[in-house]
Amino acid sequence: MSCDLCIKHLPGETDCVWHREHKEHGKDYGPHNILPSNVCPIMYHTLYPYFLGALFGARYAYNEQGDCQVCCPAAKGVDVLVKVRPNDGKFEAGVDADWRDVIHAEVVAVHGDCPYQHKVGDRIVFPTTRSMRTQYMCPAGFNNLFPFLKIDIPSCIDFDRVRCPDWMENIYYRIDENSRVRKD
Repeated sequence: MSCDLCIKHLPGETDCVWHREHKEHGKDYGPHNILPSNVCPIMYHTLYPYFLGALFGARYAYNEQGDCQVCCPAAKGVDVLVKVRPNDGKFEAGVDADWRDVIHAEVVAVHGDCPYQHKVGDRIVFPTTRSMRTQYMCPAGFNNLFPFLKIDIPSCIDFDRVRCPDWMENIYYRIDENSRVRKD
């Protein structure tokens, strides 16, 4: 599945660590540098508030390490644990070797056919390290733009059975046909 997105960061005066080096000319983002880890954009949008909480010190109640259980909205989708762990040097390319802690989601279960091919053991890194900030789009910017982006709804999404992000609960929703975005 491909994500044919194009987003332009417009030039402007800023001290934001994500944008200050592009304040004169802006920056173009395409499918290769909007999101890390070939992550499903819908899953990334679901993960963002949990990643943001972890960035600001939230400790979740899943286990003694403060992890959080999150799942994609597909009824038979992907379950992950959002974690903050010391950088062991084994994270994917782009995680700076001297970066102390890495915020990421680790896939712990796949219950169906994932069009983005996520599999158990995959890690989706929240791009907060120095080198990832220059490579990928600002996650806050992406999250803010998400409702306005033309994103293909993956085939795993069933509007009659959309899952709550807490996979420990058995909660599903149905989106009325008049309220749905189109699936291409």
